[in-house]
Amino acid sequence: MSKIRVMDEHLSNKIAAGEVVEKCVSIVKELVENSIDAKANEIKIELEEAGLRKIKVIDDGIGMDKEDALLAFQRHATSKLYTDDDLFSISSLGFRGEALPSIASVSEVVLKTCQKDAGTLIHIKGGKILENTNSEARKGTSITVTNLFFNTPARLKHLSSYYTELSNIVDYVNKMALSYPNVKFILTNDEKELLNTDGSGNLLKVIKAIYGVDVARKMIKVASSNDDYDVDGYVSLPEINRSNRNYISILVNGRVVRNTILNRVINDAYQGFKEETRYPIVVLNITTDPSLIDVNIHPAKLDIKFSNFNDLQDMISEMIKTALHNKLLIPKIEVKEKNTEVRYENISLDLERNKINEPSSEYTQNLSKLINFNDDEITEEPEKITIINNDYIEEVDIKEKLPELYPIGLFLGTYIGCQNEKGIYLIDQHAAQERINYEKFSYQISHPNNNKISPLVPIIIELPLNEIIIIKENKEILDNLHIEIEDFGSSALRITTIPTWIPKNNENKTIRLIFEQIIKKEKNFNLAKFHDHLAATMACKASVKGNTNITIQDMESLINDLRKCHNPFNCPHGRPTIIHFSIYELEKMFKRSM
Repeated sequence: MSKIRVMDEHLSNKIAAGEVVEKCVSIVKELVENSIDAKANEIKIELEEAGLRKIKVIDDGIGMDKEDALLAFQRHATSKLYTDDDLFSISSLGFRGEALPSIASVSEVVLKTCQKDAGTLIHIKGGKILENTNSEARKGTSITVTNLFFNTPARLKHLSSYYTELSNIVDYVNKMALSYPNVKFILTNDEKELLNTDGSGNLLKVIKAIYGVDVARKMIKVASSNDDYDVDGYVSLPEINRSNRNYISILVNGRVVRNTILNRVINDAYQGFKEETRYPIVVLNITTDPSLIDVNIHPAKLDIKFSNFNDLQDMISEMIKTALHNKLLIPKIEVKEKNTEVRYENISLDLERNKINEPSSEYTQNLSKLINFNDDEITEEPEKITIINNDYIEEVDIKEKLPELYPIGLFLGTYIGCQNEKGIYLIDQHAAQERINYEKFSYQISHPNNNKISPLVPIIIELPLNEIIIIKENKEILDNLHIEIEDFGSSALRITTIPTWIPKNNENKTIRLIFEQIIKKEKNFNLAKFHDHLAATMACKASVKGNTNITIQDMESLINDLRKCHNPFNCPHGRPTIIHFSIYELEKMFKRSM
């Protein structure tokens, strides 16, 4: 008797459910994507106990007739794919025809749908149809999922906690709302509203609904294109950052995707403006011909392959870098008064902003508009006018550098106090010198010359054998830096030649630092990024530390060097070098100006 048999349909659906339906958010994802494919303008997601008890998705899409409603629960039945050629140009979010039968095989599903004047109700439990009747004629589709994994207890046991499941769903719906700002999304859990977008098509309004007004005000609009891709969206100012990459949203033709390479490209574009362990808030929508991407990799459809991927990476990196370099910022002191709604900004230095004149009528109108910020006032272009404190508005000129500053002393052994006719400035002496050294080392490392010397006193560095092997394997990096090595016994290296830019009397320490960077280099090694990280680390080591007293002459020299820097406002790790207290702000704090 034959041992090979055709698998029972219910069993095959349960197996498919293992890939399609991993947790509650998987169900929400599949149902919401179907609603978008059905051209819905409003999608409501209702949860009970974070979806563990019930998930209900209601839309106002085109709906289905009775025949299609039944076919929708058959495996590989779809309205989105008909021929082989369609597979190479997928424009819909769903196309496999696996979602509904997989969900129905491991739960209890009630579908209500209507097309034209006739409504249909389908009730399925564990893949078996319990009811197929007429229902009320309400435009669109409603799907209710309960008893999740009732017939697969092993999978039920491995569902995450209430808060984890809810967090996953909220994160997904947020990303879908960012993908489709023209669709109104309403998300509730146990009748408590968690998200409500207006569906106006304004992406900045969606960002405001998800992240709040303060974040929305500090987003920079970006856009770029080449022959294959159009990219647009918003990136946050460097001061707006988070502890993980989850706030980087990449959308391809409206599809939420995961791509670690693009995440890294985006984060690298912020290098020098923030700490490496912090990540920006980014929403990028990539539009391209469907034939240039492949979404048919995994049933979850989160992974994607791109054609001409290197061009896309370069374009995104350059786009973000350009936006940031045109928006250099100095954090300003914030003044907050009781019983007054104040929104503060970190903005660029404006040399002409400290005017103590009485506010004009135009200024008063602008102030009222900014303080009473609402949805209708968000436009696709962020406001150029920025509020500093309760009574002051300025328009920023992003091209200005540091003004002339006159040091008056050192506070707490760390902060240089300066003044001029515009107010008072505090400079972090370590961060400022770190920026100066960073730009010097960056130039010297990236513009190598043949200036090298042989140390009079041999530099001997002992290392474990495995680390010596790694350094020898990466000898081309040392050659690029004009550093020559040779064996000195079995567990040491002798440095025979070094470049002249290595700080005098710090040769041993600097060479060790370079070796450390080589030993821990990433698998996807990038020489330019290595040089940049090396320059930043060397700058930090070579800079004056906090709680170190320096003379007025040293302060003046440091300030003059800082004014020559390309970016004098941040250290290479993204921390601010200088903070400004304007005359107006000081008088406001001392109640000398109302």
